[in-house]
Amino acid sequence: MGFVLGLIVVAVLIGALIHVMGSGDDRYANMTDEEFEEEARRKSFLGAAITGLEGTLRKREATVLMEAKTRVERDATPSPGDPPDDEGSTAPKS
Repeated sequence: MGFVLGLIVVAVLIGALIHVMGSGDDRYANMTDEEFEEEARRKSFLGAAITGLEGTLRKREATVLMEAKTRVERDATPSPGDPPDDEGSTAPKS
């Protein structure tokens, strides 16, 4: 039953996609030059805002990853005053 329902949903989505892509309504055909330029400018501002936000998030992500890497390296490096572990030593004990 679930498989049939899934096929119906996929068929409806494909039909809707074909309908939207096949419609001959070109919204730019009825625009004046001024309307077209205004919409292009609006999309340009939106694109710039999204690009800036993405760049900020990627920089923050890189900073967090570098801090984590530094923390792991710092924790894995023994401090100079720590004596070496005797577990790996093969010398006989007295």
